[in-house]
Amino acid sequence: MPSHQPSRNDGVELSSLMAGLRRNKWIVLFCIIVAGIAAFGTLKNIRPSYYSYVEVLLNTRQERVVGVEQVVSDLNVTNSIVAGEIAVLRSNVLIGNVVDELGLVDHPDFDPRLDSGPTYFERLQIRIFGEEPMPEADERTVSGLSEQDARNIVIWKVRRDLSVFQSGISYVINISMEAHDPEVAAAIANAIAERYIQDQLDAKLAATQRAISWLDNRLFELEGQLRDAEDEVVDFLAQQVLEEGGDKDSVELQLLELNRMFVSARNDRAAADAKLGYVQGLLSTEGLAGALSALETTRLTRLDDELAALERDQAQLATRLGPRHPEMLELQLAVDDLLRDREVAIRAGVAELEAAVAQAQGRETAIADEIRAAQILQVDLSRSSVRLSQLERSASAMRQVYETFLSRFQETTQQLEFQRADARVISKAEPALAPSRPRNKLILAVALFLGAILGISAALIRSMVDPALTSAAEMEDLIEVPVVGVLPEIGGWWARLSRKNWSWLKKELLKYSRSRYAQNFRLIQSNLIKNEASSSETFLITSTEKGAGASTFAQGLARLTASAGSRVAILDINPRQNTKPMNGPRMKTIDFGTNIEPNLVVFELLDFSNGKAALDLLIEEFDYVIIDSPPVTDAPHALALATHVQSVILVSKPHRSRLYSIAYTSDILRQSGAHIAGAVISHSSKTMTLPSRSSEALKPPSKLEWPIHG
Repeated sequence: MPSHQPSRNDGVELSSLMAGLRRNKWIVLFCIIVAGIAAFGTLKNIRPSYYSYVEVLLNTRQERVVGVEQVVSDLNVTNSIVAGEIAVLRSNVLIGNVVDELGLVDHPDFDPRLDSGPTYFERLQIRIFGEEPMPEADERTVSGLSEQDARNIVIWKVRRDLSVFQSGISYVINISMEAHDPEVAAAIANAIAERYIQDQLDAKLAATQRAISWLDNRLFELEGQLRDAEDEVVDFLAQQVLEEGGDKDSVELQLLELNRMFVSARNDRAAADAKLGYVQGLLSTEGLAGALSALETTRLTRLDDELAALERDQAQLATRLGPRHPEMLELQLAVDDLLRDREVAIRAGVAELEAAVAQAQGRETAIADEIRAAQILQVDLSRSSVRLSQLERSASAMRQVYETFLSRFQETTQQLEFQRADARVISKAEPALAPSRPRNKLILAVALFLGAILGISAALIRSMVDPALTSAAEMEDLIEVPVVGVLPEIGGWWARLSRKNWSWLKKELLKYSRSRYAQNFRLIQSNLIKNEASSSETFLITSTEKGAGASTFAQGLARLTASAGSRVAILDINPRQNTKPMNGPRMKTIDFGTNIEPNLVVFELLDFSNGKAALDLLIEEFDYVIIDSPPVTDAPHALALATHVQSVILVSKPHRSRLYSIAYTSDILRQSGAHIAGAVISHSSKTMTLPSRSSEALKPPSKLEWPIHG
């Protein structure tokens, strides 16, 4: 067990999470594969289901063949009405009729006597979605169900697989049915829509027939009541005429005429009184001559004309004859006779005026008496007309009711031949060509997604339980040795492709390279390699896991050291690491090696049991021996060789090397007696600063220490 426990800072970096996912990618892949296999196996055992749907439009346009009101009015379509019609479509009464019509009780897919009740998934669906539970069978076995119980269970199954909903904000109701047989699904959906429309027509027809029957009976009763009311009116009028001599209307006309006559008589009497008074006044003041001007009788007019003629003749004769002439005397006698006749006529005219006044007064009085008698008769008739009005109103109201019912009876009789449903099918259900459930691709995708989520969660949990390296200070706290440098991530995919020949590394470590990678590597090399050493120095470069960059660091350190003029040997003890092929004969322990550049030779260890002897041989021939080692926790021979070198350099990769592995590796090395000289962080994707104690102990080299060749 490691002696040092890793300490972590608060918070989680995205790069750490991504590195943890990459490190545990096989867990994620395993969960995805298991989820996919489970979903595939489940789908193989699920019987496919098919959806068929029919669309029903609630009529919002009223058709008026005749302008009469229907017994059952059309729907006033609103959202509440649509919700009510959806409930009707899902009612067990309507579905029961469809079950009987299609004979679903005996259908293999619905017959409850052929199965043992709802499956586990059906019971789970009922619990989750709160659907109506299956009717109980009264503790009887399924095979012993009665016809009614079997029918109720089939109705429940149809309702369970039936979906009825409003399409958006329109007045279209969508009826969809799910079944294992596409033909059955389409037949049930169409049957429900047709039964719904037929039930509307049947309901309207039944209501119209009931209304006709009721109206017929009511008309018969109203006809008798109307006849009795009209007979009472006729009898009362006849009695009124016989007993009182007329009716109210005739008396009113008589009074109107008498009033007109009374007014005329009163005017005549007033005029006669006025004329008589005027004539009498003239008689009293001016005498007969004065009254003569007010009287205009025919007799007086004739006498005046005769008198005027005599006076004219008298005047003519007076011019020729004297007053005593017989003709003149005769004319005078005639004039005197006419004057006497005129006086008599005047007095007769006055008498006539007095008689006219008396006659007018008498006529006025007689008319007034007739008016009083008519008024008395009118009062009597008014008293009796109240009863007549009551009888007439009763008869009129009864007549209106009778006519209304008669008209309604005729309209309803016409409606019996024309009934229109409140809905119509606008899209008929057709058998589905492909199953709608289970949705294999979607379920597989969801299963793979859930598997990926589960795998990622497991990977992240594992990463949190066993975190990865994130900083140089964290590395120093674990192994208690300085971090001699941090190498940035370079090359990308090009470096990975060219790693066999290390061309990218040679280009990065040129003399004139000013890249951060080259500068950091030179700083590390200057602090590890001491040119003034009197004897050969040995380094073992290892890591906590494969891919941490130990081989890259060993190659770079050897190249920089060899370019400074020292003879350097690389001993590769990692047989799984790809190195440059070597030619020539091989010794029992190591081959002769291959010069990859001046002063640098690469050797491959073939016999791990003679590792110490091979190391001693190289120490005698070279100034520096750098051992490219696999992780010592995986290679016992590498751990054994680490005890024979002067310095062990531990290479780690941020966000990949786990803290537990780093601590464990350092403890294993110390327990074996190896000396850990320092640590290197490789492949850092971001700038990582060294701890203060490391940066103070490590100093950059001077320019004079670098070789002049490339």
